[in-house]
Amino acid sequence: MQRKDSNRDSLRETQTTDQQWVIMVRQSNLTFSPPMDVIELAEKILVRVEIAGMRASDLNISLLDRHLVISGTREKPQHINPAYHQVEIGYGEFRIELSLPSPIERDLVTANYDAGFLQIDLPRKNTQQIHVVDVSGVE
Repeated sequence: MQRKDSNRDSLRETQTTDQQWVIMVRQSNLTFSPPMDVIELAEKILVRVEIAGMRASDLNISLLDRHLVISGTREKPQHINPAYHQVEIGYGEFRIELSLPSPIERDLVTANYDAGFLQIDLPRKNTQQIHVVDVSGVE
């Protein structure tokens, strides 16, 4: 894993040697980055994001070709005169960008938010279809 940090923009990239994986988590004036698992299976790619304390309507997911974007905002609870003793939970906006290694069946993509986890199932597109070509010519 490579990590590049600057004052305005932080970028985390992960690549494996056998696939064209690029996972980017951009933090440009964003508050936090939730932990994420990306699991490659034979028939689909599974993305799980640990993001407790939200509603499904707080999450935005978009897919353009092989580019997945997950974003949202986790609101910080408001307290009167708080005295914090430990602060580890991130609040505010987040954005995850993921470049997928293979084409996806867009119409079969599903997303479910339950028990603090967002799970996105991205079925692979069957790109190895047989195409029969008619031969024309003089008989």
